[in-house]
Amino acid sequence: MPAAASAAREAAAIIARPLRSLREREEAVRLYRQVFGLAADDPAMTPKLLTALQRNGGSALGAFDPAGRMVGFTYGFVGTEAGATYHYSQAAVVDAGVQGQGVGRILKRAQATDALRDGIATMRWAYDPMLARNAHFNLDVLGAVGRWFVRDYYDLTDAGGRSDRVVVEWRTGGISEGISDADGAEPVAERPFATEDVAHLVGGTEWGEARPVGQTRLLPIPAAWTDLSRTDSARASAVRDRVAAEIESALADGMVLTSCRRISPDTAVYQLTPAGRPTPAEQPTPVEPTPAEQPTLARASAPADGQVR
Repeated sequence: MPAAASAAREAAAIIARPLRSLREREEAVRLYRQVFGLAADDPAMTPKLLTALQRNGGSALGAFDPAGRMVGFTYGFVGTEAGATYHYSQAAVVDAGVQGQGVGRILKRAQATDALRDGIATMRWAYDPMLARNAHFNLDVLGAVGRWFVRDYYDLTDAGGRSDRVVVEWRTGGISEGISDADGAEPVAERPFATEDVAHLVGGTEWGEARPVGQTRLLPIPAAWTDLSRTDSARASAVRDRVAAEIESALADGMVLTSCRRISPDTAVYQLTPAGRPTPAEQPTPVEPTPAEQPTLARASAPADGQVR
């Protein structure tokens, strides 16, 4: 059996559901620490926190293989902003042995279904815009839309540099078991270009320099950000700054991030398009308040007709 077919069958056998016991919450904490490389006693995640979330409108779900082994975990909480209510997905982790087999998508959909039971049909979460694979999953696979951008979201610097984040919005009212990927996507003004067309249009463009194409902007980024930040930190910092400036500019002009696809081993390209609908809130508040001054937030602003992360 081809590897792709085998992986698809394995993913189809994965079940995602809310955690049901202390043992499962302890296993979720163990998996979280393992994936993030944290110490066995790291206090960032605890079974008590997961219990409190589940008892107060939040989510804590596991993905289980046919043998009952937990292979993925996600958690989140209810957020509100300027009258809008949404479910904020703080983190999702997948066991290294099953990554790339659709477990992350299963978890996100299960989390969306869990939120819908409480009448919440919108989700948000944040990701590092320099991680092309994550961007592709969020924008192209799930169909979320990048509506906001925060420089130094967590007020810290790690191995990947400054903690810049794009905050996406995902309308989940149509999510249910059995629907195709495209059914969950939001309506936007323009759908992504074909990959070969993007490669032609951005030929010769430097990472972090947007190229206008009609109403769209194409923004190349490194396809392997971790390698660049490890081998050439000065160049990586300069590229991050350029990408941040271009995203801020596009959002200020009423655009949103709708796609990110690899066009070569070295380069992936964002597609930013005019937004197709108004945002429900003025801006999202960073998840974890910091003692430092709040970072500047860029968003897609609505034009006069009310049409617009």
